[in-house]
Amino acid sequence: MTTGKLGKSREDVPSVIRDVGGLQYGGHEIELFNRFEDFKRDWFDYWYENHILIEGHVLRGALRIVNVHEYLYYFKATRSVARRRTYHNCPLFLSNDHSIALGFICEYGPFTPLDFCMSFGAKYAHLKRTARRLLYDLYNYGKIGRMGRRGQKPLYHVIEKLPYKFDISNVSEKEAKEWLFLKCLSIYGPSTLKDIAHWVGWTLTETREIANALLAKKSIIIVSVQNSRGTHYLRAEDLSFLDSLKSDLPDHSFVRILFNDDAFLLGYYKRLRDYFGYDWKYPQLSEGIVWRAAILCGRNLIGEATVDMSANSRLFKIKRLVLRKESATSETSSRIEREFVRHAKFQNKTLEFDRAKTLVLP
Repeated sequence: MTTGKLGKSREDVPSVIRDVGGLQYGGHEIELFNRFEDFKRDWFDYWYENHILIEGHVLRGALRIVNVHEYLYYFKATRSVARRRTYHNCPLFLSNDHSIALGFICEYGPFTPLDFCMSFGAKYAHLKRTARRLLYDLYNYGKIGRMGRRGQKPLYHVIEKLPYKFDISNVSEKEAKEWLFLKCLSIYGPSTLKDIAHWVGWTLTETREIANALLAKKSIIIVSVQNSRGTHYLRAEDLSFLDSLKSDLPDHSFVRILFNDDAFLLGYYKRLRDYFGYDWKYPQLSEGIVWRAAILCGRNLIGEATVDMSANSRLFKIKRLVLRKESATSETSSRIEREFVRHAKFQNKTLEFDRAKTLVLP
């Protein structure tokens, strides 16, 4: 992104979310904050509460926030992934018990999961123990969907009664998969089959089948990427745009502190070192790290920071900063600190940063 491409107002929120392939729930406000000149929290709330944005378990089964007009495609394209999940997987077919649960939701919904289990179990005692499973089966199958939240708990209702006005049956899995393959390329540019399979959760076999279908339609082409291994694919329509960058490459100079689940990090995870010069790793639960921020400066990742922004603390603590040697200049360090200050202010906290704890890589 160039500074000129950053969002400027509330009206830009849906287009920014569309361009980055949705937001990972939990870090969504930080993702938007990094992509706007001066993001306000209520900008997201406006679009979410007016049902332009919807939450759904798509892309590797994670809860993501996407534009409602794209949800059908994300949902249908990832049903093969959902059917392979061991937790809250998508059923192959629905039973009579599912029909009973669907009718109950249609008549009395919307429900939070707890409310549904209590109400449904009270009326159908023999199904009380399976109520939660029935609810999630209907959701993963596409018979019910999420319609916002009540007290931070998700609400579910039958598709026909959702405020979003869409019909999941209008899109086939094949059509949706081809759409999502092209969507990946529109977001990340030239990609290998492994890159796309990782981001979506598809197997390599089904990813290759989708690529072959799109190659036959001439919707994508095969390209070579300098200093990168593997066959790369590109949307045919993007070739002229990439050619134009040879003589007019936009300037990228600002610093951004990226959350663990930022779409940029998730999409490029397998190739961060090759493309951006730094091998950032997602924090594991055993490490006790909530936020291992990747630091983006211009077109390169230049390091990372361990950030503690606990809700019950007034401090935004930078517990550890790691920088590549060539980036550890006083000017860059000052710019990083100013970005820490900006994040702390957004979180309504005070920055605590011990510069002496900065580690410079050899």
